[in-house]
Amino acid sequence: MRATLGVGSLAAAMFVVACGGDSGSSNGDAGTGTDGGGTMDAGATDGGARDTGSSSTTDGGGGGDDACVSTGRPLLNPEDLPICPSCPAGGARCIPAGIVPAELRDQLQDCDMANECVPDVFILTNGRFLLPSCRSVGDAEGRCLSVCVPAVAAQADMLPVATCAENERCVPCFDPTSGEETGACGLACDPGPAEPPTAFERCCGGIGACVPRDLVPADQAGQLGRDTCASDTTLCAPDALIAGDRPMSCRSLADAEGRCLPECLPAVSSQLDRLPVSSCGMGERCVPCFDPTTGEETGGCRVNGDMPAEPPRTFDRCCGGRGSCVPSTLVAPEEAAQLGRDTCTDAASLCAPDSLATTSTPPPSCRSVGDAEGRCLSSCLPAIAAQASLLPRSTCAEGDLCAPCFDPLTGMSTGACGLRGDMPAEPPRTFDRCCGGIGACVPRSLVPPEDAAQLGTDSCTTPDTLCAPDELRAEGFRPPACRSVADAEGRCLPSCLPAIAAQAAMLPRSTCAATHLCAPCFDPTDGTDTGACRQSGDMPTEPPYVFPGCCAYGGASRGRCVPETTLPPERASSLPQDDCDMGDLCVPNPFLDDPDYTFPACVTGGLLGGDPGACVPDCIVGFFEGLLLTRSTCAAGELCAPCVNPITGAESGACG
Repeated sequence: MRATLGVGSLAAAMFVVACGGDSGSSNGDAGTGTDGGGTMDAGATDGGARDTGSSSTTDGGGGGDDACVSTGRPLLNPEDLPICPSCPAGGARCIPAGIVPAELRDQLQDCDMANECVPDVFILTNGRFLLPSCRSVGDAEGRCLSVCVPAVAAQADMLPVATCAENERCVPCFDPTSGEETGACGLACDPGPAEPPTAFERCCGGIGACVPRDLVPADQAGQLGRDTCASDTTLCAPDALIAGDRPMSCRSLADAEGRCLPECLPAVSSQLDRLPVSSCGMGERCVPCFDPTTGEETGGCRVNGDMPAEPPRTFDRCCGGRGSCVPSTLVAPEEAAQLGRDTCTDAASLCAPDSLATTSTPPPSCRSVGDAEGRCLSSCLPAIAAQASLLPRSTCAEGDLCAPCFDPLTGMSTGACGLRGDMPAEPPRTFDRCCGGIGACVPRSLVPPEDAAQLGTDSCTTPDTLCAPDELRAEGFRPPACRSVADAEGRCLPSCLPAIAAQAAMLPRSTCAATHLCAPCFDPTDGTDTGACRQSGDMPTEPPYVFPGCCAYGGASRGRCVPETTLPPERASSLPQDDCDMGDLCVPNPFLDDPDYTFPACVTGGLLGGDPGACVPDCIVGFFEGLLLTRSTCAAGELCAPCVNPITGAESGACG
C-alpha cells in the first residue's frame, strides 16, 4: 500500500507573471523626473538622449508602440547602483523601494528592507520598455524576462532560454495549463499577445494538464504518469498540485489521517480498490499519511509544504510478526481467497503477509517438490500452512516455503506463480501415474507416516515412492457407499491399496468403479472396525455384521460360515458346508486371519498309518473319511488327515 507522492512542488503558480502592467503614459516626451511621489516615471530624462545598451528595448514583442519606449537618459544609472546579491545571474540592481511603483514591488525580490531588486531594463528605460518576443513552452508566443524576477526564477528550470539573453527566460503569454494570460506579454509598452492561447492537452478527468516531460523536475517526474496524454513525451500533472495547493485532509485506511489526491497519480490509481473516497472530491482518493502496514510515510501529506498532524496508525500484526491484519474490504477478491485470519482478532480482517502487502513485485523464484519451478510464499497462508510438512524451504527467506507453480499430481496451476502479473517459466512436472491411472507415485518423504502405512508401491518404479490414489488426497473426500461381503455396509476403495489388494478375491465390486472394490465397514469375521467407513468424518450407519459360527466343539465355534463366492476355488474345494446356510462354506478361524495358514503336521495312524498328514478340525472331513482317520498327535477335536488321498493319489488339501 505504499504511495510515495511529492509532486506538489511542481511549478507553484506556474507561469503567472504580473510585473506592473503598462506604465508608459508619457509617450516618450521629456517630462518631469518624478510623478510627484518620488517614484520612477516613464518619461523621466536628464535632458539628453543616451543609448540604454539593452537589447530589451528593441525587437519588441507584438508590434509595440515605438513612441512609448523610452530613448532618453535614465533617471538612474545602473552602473552606479549595487548589484542584487540574490541574483547571481546579473542584470538587476538594488534601488530604493520608495521609487518603485507599489504594484511592482510585490513582484520583485527584496535586496534588503529598504531596497528592491529591479532588472536593468526597468531602470534604463524608466519603466518604458518593450520586451523581446521569443518562442516559449510548446512553441507558444512569449517574452524574454529576467531570471531576477522571482516568478521567473521559480520556473527557470522549466522555461526555455530560446533567443533571450543568458540571464533571461522565455515566459509564455498564456499559461499553457489554463490558457489564462500570464502578464508577460502586457508589460510597459507591450500591446499584448499577437497569437491566441496554446494550452496543454487536458488529462486526469479534466483536472490536469499534459506537461512536456522535459519541463518536469526529475524528482517529480517519477510521481506522474501519462494518464490520457497522447504523447509519450508528456506527463499528466494535476492542476491543484501545479498551482501549489495543499490537498484537503481526509480519513483514510484504519481511520488514519490522509490527504485527498487525484486518482490519476500512478501511486493512487494502483490502489483504487484499497483507498477510500472519504470526504474527497470526484476523481480523488484519500491517501494515508503513513503506510498502515509499515508505519512509513507515504508522502501523501508532504505535498506543497504540507505535514502530517497525527502519528502513524498501523494495522495489528500477525503471521508471527511478518504480516498485518488488513480489513477484508481492502483485499482484492482473488487475493482474499488465499488469505486466512491467522491471529487477527477482528473477524472482518485477514492476515496479509508483508511480502505480498508491501510490494507489487512477484514472489521470488525457488525449486519446489520434485525440483519443479516454484515461488516463495509465506507459511502463514492457509494453503501453504496445510502443506508445510511437504513443501521445501529451498532458497526462500525464513518464514516462507517454496510452493510449486503446478500441482505435481494433477498438473493444474496452484496459483503460486500467478501473483502480481507473474507467470510460470517452465511447463508442469507431474509424478508418474499408478493405481490404474487414478493415483500418483509420490515421494515417501511427502507422505505423512500415518498415511504411508496404508499405501504400497503398486506400479511405481522410482525408488522410495508410494502409490497415492488421487481421491484419498482430496480434502474432505468420502468414499461412495456400497454393499460388501454378505450384503454388509461398505465403501468403495481403490483396489491398489495393499489392504484391499490382499482381499481382492473376497471383496465384491458391488456398485463401485472398475478400479475399486467394496470394503466392509466392519470385519465380518470378528466385527472389528476396518476404518473403510471413517474417511473425512464419515461413519457407518449400520451395526457390525459377523459371519455365523460353525465347526462347533466344546461350546465354541472353530470356524465361520463364509459365502463360497468370496473364497478362492482351490480353498473352497476342501471346505465343508457343515451347518452353514446354502451357498456358505465353513472356514476354520486360522484361515480367516491368515489365508496362507497351514494346519500342524502329523503322521496318520490306523489303516492309513505312517503317511504324512495334517491336524484338521474333525468338521472338515466327511463322515466316512472320519471313520478311517485317527487323532494321532493332534489336539482334541482334530483328526490327522493324510496329505495325499490313498485311494486316488491326489493331494487332499489338508496340508495346504
